[in-house]
Amino acid sequence: MDESPLVPTGPRSQINVRARGPAVARVAARLSIPALSAPNRFVATPLGDCLWLGPEEWLLVGPPSSRAETLDALERAVGPEDGGVVDLSSSRVLFELQGPKARDVLASCCALDLHPRVFAPGQCAQTLVAKAPVLLSQVDEAPTYRLFVRPSLAAYVVSWLVDGIEGVRAESGQV
Repeated sequence: MDESPLVPTGPRSQINVRARGPAVARVAARLSIPALSAPNRFVATPLGDCLWLGPEEWLLVGPPSSRAETLDALERAVGPEDGGVVDLSSSRVLFELQGPKARDVLASCCALDLHPRVFAPGQCAQTLVAKAPVLLSQVDEAPTYRLFVRPSLAAYVVSWLVDGIEGVRAESGQV
């Protein structure tokens, strides 16, 4: 197979939102969605994907061209008393792992149960890939996974994924 199943996605705006009380509804309204994503889920919004990170915490991932406007809008929605908004755009690099054997590749270095009945499109989790912390989301049923990795650990994680790709190719002839 000539096309690599592991590709960098390019820069993305990454804005961390902590909101409580009435700010949660204000942030959802600012994102033009009925509610912020539920635990271990993400939801597409007009400004990007909104991933649940923990109680009262979300990550908005969108195009870098609208980062400043989005940051400003979310800061106004949260307000000074109900949480905080922080630009984390440089804190993680993003990769996509895709193809019919992508789940097998991840299984070679990630203990998270990725069976389709357990982890499906629209879900996300903070987990370990080869002992490195990552934020993982499943984008579609292909499956395509998006991995958010700290820049200092990116080469390490990629080397593990490449080894997994080579192992799966050796076993099945495809990824």
